[in-house]
Amino acid sequence: MCRTPIISYLPAGRLGCVAILAFFSCPDRLAAQEFVDLAEEDVAALPQSDGHLLANPWYQNFDLWGFAAVGFLDTGNAGTRPHGGFLVKEATIFLEAEVWENISLFTELQTNRLGQDDRLFVRTGEVHAHFRDLFPDWSDASLGLKVGRVDIPFGEEYLWQDAVDNPLISNSAVYPYGFDEGVLLYGDWRGIGWVLSALDGSDTRSLDDDSEQSWNAKVYGSPTQSLYTSLSLMKTGSAAKSALEFGGSHLQPIGASHPSSLGASPSSSVDGSLYEFDARYDFDDRGYVAASFGQAFISDAAAGFDRDLRWFTLEPFYEVSESAYLVLRYSEIGTYDAAAGYHFDGKILAGGNGALGYDSTRLRRLSLGAGWRPNPRVLVKFEIGQDWFDLIDASTFSANNDNRLFAGFELVLQF
Repeated sequence: MCRTPIISYLPAGRLGCVAILAFFSCPDRLAAQEFVDLAEEDVAALPQSDGHLLANPWYQNFDLWGFAAVGFLDTGNAGTRPHGGFLVKEATIFLEAEVWENISLFTELQTNRLGQDDRLFVRTGEVHAHFRDLFPDWSDASLGLKVGRVDIPFGEEYLWQDAVDNPLISNSAVYPYGFDEGVLLYGDWRGIGWVLSALDGSDTRSLDDDSEQSWNAKVYGSPTQSLYTSLSLMKTGSAAKSALEFGGSHLQPIGASHPSSLGASPSSSVDGSLYEFDARYDFDDRGYVAASFGQAFISDAAAGFDRDLRWFTLEPFYEVSESAYLVLRYSEIGTYDAAAGYHFDGKILAGGNGALGYDSTRLRRLSLGAGWRPNPRVLVKFEIGQDWFDLIDASTFSANNDNRLFAGFELVLQF
């Protein structure tokens, strides 16, 4: 669905969900700055008709919506699109079918994903049974349940990653997100939201390569009217390739899938412990500053291949008018150790894994963007930015940082 270190997003009808890092929502204006976050998205029930669902025409028990993003992107000679070009970046259809009162089946169909038509074909994203308001008699708390494939509830960026919710064309350099199969509980208690999940932990779809599960816990809320905060914790469980990604880079043993100048780990799997803290402060309904900080501690059976990662994001946003905005985002992730590298991809722009393998010690991204919404269903975005890679001392690769300037525009339509 709509998907934080630093985040922000635009409303998308039924897609509206909140994000941190660059999280902003706007029902009537471009950025109304009202946080909804995961619980609000989950608790909102499907539209109810006057009659029982079994007596309704079949089409009244379905909710259909979606979006598409098309545009032009040039990444510089060292990026993924050195010659520039037009692309269909994203296109997704969402379908939610009402099964019974407060019970629905949700399906996300990704017909295009991140402009990689040659490798990422039509596939499902989230597919789950959704049970809302399990104990309706509770007066100061709520509880909901999802069973199936869900977004991994870590950080905030997964809530605004889709083009329809992201104020920029690019995602952060960190970009923690992923889908996984399992069980997710969510709710709130006296204004404090929470999420708990037990998931497979493996990137393989509907198949687990280890009996150890991945666990997530997230709490969030607004201590003041202008301030929103969240804390996410995760234990990945043992996996050859984690379901969670960082900018397209899964947690894997060193040397898996890509080369390393320091050799390869003999291990077949790794596990990790992660946390992320997100915060956003709104200014007079016209702007905000959002930030995130997190760490990952990756454990390999061969201790010499353990890795510790750190990251942060910072995003100021300003609404120039009711239909236009400016946004700046800085983000980076790294080991910050000249003798210990890891693989950072940079996703649709940088393509670091293929060129630099596990030799990166740091990936930085700076983006400046502008957006214009001529009507509530159309968004036009412009962006210019720069990626930088730092490498380990022993690396045999070249970072080519002087050829990583990127620019593009994007048209997003939603229905």
